Amino acid sequence: EALVETARAAYRTNAAILPVAGAQAAIQMLPRLSPPGKARILSPTYNEHAATLRVAGWHVEEVSTFGDLIGADLAVVVNPNNPDGRTFAPDELLGLSASVGQLVVDESFADPRPDLSVAYHAGRNGLIVLKSFGKFYGLAGVRLGFVLADEKTVAALSEMSGPWPVSGAA
Repeated sequence: EALVETARAAYRTNAAILPVAGAQAAIQMLPRLSPPGKARILSPTYNEHAATLRVAGWHVEEVSTFGDLIGADLAVVVNPNNPDGRTFAPDELLGLSASVGQLVVDESFADPRPDLSVAYHAGRNGLIVLKSFGKFYGLAGVRLGFVLADEKTVAALSEMSGPWPVSGAA
């Protein structure tokens, strides 16, 4: 509970929060939240989003423009993006969230740019935000990340992650 409250304060959100073993753990669980459909990922980006969706039976399109995400059952944007550093303003992302079934914004690299974060809005209109503690603080071995979303989504992910989603040290 203290970890969740600390994350809530750090990310300035009232969303439900699930600590996980790094953002990668969340990336692997997210495709199982709903039946497979059409996923679009703003690309090029971190390959694991597309890989885990495909393994779960999703039809994945890697698209090169923000507008191409519109209409997807699930859209993924990494902000700031890895590897090219592209960024999107929160207003753009919030507008997109109304045009897709679910929007996953992976903010694993956003800690130095809090002005880009949509964490405050997590849980609204199907907006799921992923955070990674280790990248910014240089503690990748800790394997600590967070999912910020609505209560139902966090409850489903919590059920998938089991009783010990992070180590005691994390």
